[in-house]
Amino acid sequence: MDFKEIFRFYRKVRGDNIIVKRRLKSLYLDNIDDICVEILRRYNVDKSEIVICIDKSGLARYIVNEPKINREVSKLYETFMEYLYTSVLDINDIDDLKYAIEKIAMQLKLEESLIRNYDTLLYYIVRDTFGYGILDTVIRDRNIEDIELSDWQKPVTVVHSDFLGYEALVTNIVFDSEEEVRSYIERISLKSGKAISLVKPEIHTVLPEGYRVAATIGEPVSVSPTIDIRKLPSIPIDIVRLIKSDFIDAKVAALLWLVNDAKLFYAIIGGSGTGKTTLLNALIQLSNPNWKIIVVQDIPEIKLPLRPRFIQFFGESSEELLQRCFTALRYRPDMLVVGEVRGREISALVRAVASGSGSITSFHASTPEEYEMAIRNLLPQDLYSLLTLNTALLVFVTRFRSGGKTERKVWRVYENISDEWREIYGPEIDRIENSYIIKRLAKRLLINDIEAEWENRYKILLSIDEGYESVERMLRKFYGV
Repeated sequence: MDFKEIFRFYRKVRGDNIIVKRRLKSLYLDNIDDICVEILRRYNVDKSEIVICIDKSGLARYIVNEPKINREVSKLYETFMEYLYTSVLDINDIDDLKYAIEKIAMQLKLEESLIRNYDTLLYYIVRDTFGYGILDTVIRDRNIEDIELSDWQKPVTVVHSDFLGYEALVTNIVFDSEEEVRSYIERISLKSGKAISLVKPEIHTVLPEGYRVAATIGEPVSVSPTIDIRKLPSIPIDIVRLIKSDFIDAKVAALLWLVNDAKLFYAIIGGSGTGKTTLLNALIQLSNPNWKIIVVQDIPEIKLPLRPRFIQFFGESSEELLQRCFTALRYRPDMLVVGEVRGREISALVRAVASGSGSITSFHASTPEEYEMAIRNLLPQDLYSLLTLNTALLVFVTRFRSGGKTERKVWRVYENISDEWREIYGPEIDRIENSYIIKRLAKRLLINDIEAEWENRYKILLSIDEGYESVERMLRKFYGV
């Protein structure tokens, strides 16, 4: 968003009679040790301290402690924000902003006051102009996967990648009014290049950093304004990390690696928030680094940053996604990936299966029967039969409570035999070695001792270090590229 646009926005929100005078809102707590019974972790995001702890009521907390402010900082903030708006200086980045602040201080004879409070003042001005205001620290915290406000009268909650067992951590970020939340949502919308209003009271958009945002401004869509910001890491979580965190068994990962090589179709199924996209991203990396892989999705959630032949196509509606899939097939991909099937774009996967391209997708379903029912409603009978017969595996991912904590895990794997689904991996079952898919892979890949190849890949996955680059180096060595 352009710097001047930010101030035009503030003026619109506050009214034409008030230019920018905006109260400085800071997240600072003197008494963290009085709130927390057990400190789980402390670390810093820029100048803010993050404290994750259990409070006296047993609640898991995520506390943001920003630089402490005093009355002088608050006064300076209001003064500089007002003068920055009225300034004719061209401000395009933080360096321009620093220059403007210094020039304004000279004009107003506030140099000494600025020197005393420079770092703190600059932090808050940058946060509230180029940054994301009160949520800036949380949005910039690489450990945060999801940020949610369900009601303006309640604290913001977050999902932390290292504390998934607690499901959601309650922050110390609270909005003062319904109007403040609406104003914040309007600003988020502007940053994404979209608008939200009473005429269009909800948005689904993407921030410049690639984070997915869903928001409503209240009635008639919701009782209160709501926000959900979903963040995915710029470097995807790799398969070895998922194995070590017990998300997926190395035997299952090795099997899916072989399925990728054989260019067979499989689907990852599960409910919302179970880790389908994370798993999908890790699994498509388990492929030949020289392959042409095309991903069709509504927002850039799936990434292959080290692959030279990785192509992304985007579409918002089901019709657009379908068209992008057909375009992708003209590129003759080795693998076509649809981030998540919601509509008619599934018919393009049938074409991919028929053309010999490897294909993967994710789907909202909890059982093979639910999966079949969903695709039956989306496809004509002939295409439905073709896709069902050519679906090698269904990988079911779930989220469950264990020992008072929440875990995400590949729970069951099913194969298709004679139009019926057979479980080959689960809590009480492990019949991968004697499965039909193993025999099918042997014929498809022309490998006589497929069990030995599967075991070799299993051992490789257990032996390498976690990290996206580490997995990529292993794959380049494995395929000799």
